[in-house]
Amino acid sequence: MTLPAGVRLDKFLSDALAERGEEISRSRLQRLIEEGGVSGIDAAKIKAAFKAKTPVEISVTLPGDKDIRLKPAAIDIPILYEDDYLAIVHKPAGMTVHPGAGTGDDTLVHALIANVGKLSPHAERPGIVHRLDRETEGLMVIAKTEKARAALSHAFAEREVSKVYQALIWGKVSLPEEVSGFIWRDIHDRKKMRFATQVPERVTRARDAELIVAEQKQFKYATRLTISLITGRTHQIRATAAFFNAPVIGDTVYGNDDTRAKLYKIGREKRDLLAGCGMLLMAREIAFKHPFKRKTMEFALPVPARFTDAEKALS
Repeated sequence: MTLPAGVRLDKFLSDALAERGEEISRSRLQRLIEEGGVSGIDAAKIKAAFKAKTPVEISVTLPGDKDIRLKPAAIDIPILYEDDYLAIVHKPAGMTVHPGAGTGDDTLVHALIANVGKLSPHAERPGIVHRLDRETEGLMVIAKTEKARAALSHAFAEREVSKVYQALIWGKVSLPEEVSGFIWRDIHDRKKMRFATQVPERVTRARDAELIVAEQKQFKYATRLTISLITGRTHQIRATAAFFNAPVIGDTVYGNDDTRAKLYKIGREKRDLLAGCGMLLMAREIAFKHPFKRKTMEFALPVPARFTDAEKALS
């Protein structure tokens, strides 16, 4: 990875590792730098506050926090398709994709070991090609061999995978059909991303973000969106919805359901119903060319009852 000129080493590493799904504390990052976990910078100069005068190629070696022994978990995961190379599964809302800091033995990976068995090798993320947020349910492609993982990862990177999401957002709004801009990690809250059409000067690490609003239907207090995701950035749909002041319903990071419910004078009974619906965002459709078979794979999920229940409550 390349450390840009003028950017603190610890800030750059925090952002770069977070994009890869490696949430790391400031104290652990400090130890990592002090103990030689970063190469490519003169040992006499390296420290957390180091800033390069010109871009520098660096590499990072992360020590294991603990011995993670992946064991199968008796958790039922719907499998829509499976062959010798890959599987298509339906990840439920509320399930973390892979083990990490603070997770237990109830991640999707633990369930995959029990339900799929053979997975592409990785110490902590066997089979994982892409991710969904913990509270987002939907379709995921799982690799069963290393060749399949490499081919599928390439397809995702080259935007050869069609991904359609459905979301219910607050407010009777009308979003642009094409939403293009940039996304970066919030400098004040590392758990959040920020989306905007222009990058502020103080932001040094932003990535392009693009989606298409294929359909939108307005209700009295909410709007249903069907979104074709062009780029697959962390929290992209959630951060984009927040940018338009219409956060995804049930999103506790980017929105506040209680505040919206009071604004729209929604009664207690409907508030309780919405509270039980969770975050109303799902990866509903996916399509791609099979990496080893001459056929196009297309899958779609039915709309869960919690989505339709919420729509009725907000109509």
